[in-house]
Amino acid sequence: MQYQVIQQQHELDNFISAIKTANVLAVDTEFMRRRTLYPEIALLQIYDGEQLALIDPLLELNFEGLWEIFQNPQVVKVLHSPSEDIEVFLKFAGFIPSPIFDTQFAMQILGEGNCVGFAAMVKQLLDVEIDKSESRTDWLKRPLTDKQLDYAASDVFHLLPCYKIIAEKITALGLFDIVVDESKLIAIKRSFKLPPELLYQDVKNVWQLKPRDLAILRELAAWRKAKAEVKNLALSFILKEHNMVEIAKRRPTSLNSLRNIPGIEAMEVNRSGKEILASVEAGKRVPENECPARVKRLIDFPEYKKEFKRVKHVVAEVAKENNIPADVFASKKQINQVLSWCWKKTEAERESLLQPDLNMGWRKELINGKLAEWL
Repeated sequence: MQYQVIQQQHELDNFISAIKTANVLAVDTEFMRRRTLYPEIALLQIYDGEQLALIDPLLELNFEGLWEIFQNPQVVKVLHSPSEDIEVFLKFAGFIPSPIFDTQFAMQILGEGNCVGFAAMVKQLLDVEIDKSESRTDWLKRPLTDKQLDYAASDVFHLLPCYKIIAEKITALGLFDIVVDESKLIAIKRSFKLPPELLYQDVKNVWQLKPRDLAILRELAAWRKAKAEVKNLALSFILKEHNMVEIAKRRPTSLNSLRNIPGIEAMEVNRSGKEILASVEAGKRVPENECPARVKRLIDFPEYKKEFKRVKHVVAEVAKENNIPADVFASKKQINQVLSWCWKKTEAERESLLQPDLNMGWRKELINGKLAEWL
């Protein structure tokens, strides 16, 4: 396996010229995300079957020519489980490559198992053992070791032959466009920002809270996300989720009362105590008739089990008609999205939210109105 490490602009320009006629590119990224809200790109790997390059994105390089290729609809970009890579590109490049072929999802479509890891796929398809010992390494540290570089290069080196095997089977089944469309859905979901006033609804155990508590939680959740974005810190490093719930319940009025809440860490109070208290006070000032209604769980609806089975039955029938595993067509979570949309979301909320997965892209096309009573 031969590869080049690109650290100079002329090296990048030459590589771009070498791959500009390729129809398919194997792509991977290495990034770090230990404390940050956004992933920090550390390495970009690309292989066209002949040229394999590891590009250092920490250097001052002009990527414009490469981005043109990544946005060329005639060039398939192959990634394995690209959800986080999509987020990396959105943050680093300002766009999401298209079209993307996700080999992990394609394996699911073929019935080869859900969430097959990269090493397992390579072993299954190529009978090659991948060394994953560098997967948790510090990719931002320079210089990168030979072992790190070999590891990074091997990912795209083996990804491309895996793609060729998978793509042949997927194309024979007429499902190539569905695999590409699934990555479009992931891209849409990764780039979508939930309105600040609705962030509280995704907090664990939100159903336990009363309307006034929810008004406070709504303020806390919106503040936490805004601060995390400014500081580029993971949400939990601003304020842990379970602590937000306790604060909303107990409604502290001073730093001392905030410190006395079980589970609250000194770091949280020292960094953000006054802002937390300000959010609590803002929630207290919300007029009674403007406080959020109590959040019901799906299991709290008497008809939940019956309706879940009905939706699942429709999904199973459509999946069978199209030779797609039913659990790939719609997971339990995706079926629950439909019922939540039907029962729990107001008209105003629906206007600012993404549609359920089953009402988007290839799933919507194949469902063809059969879930109309819920959607």
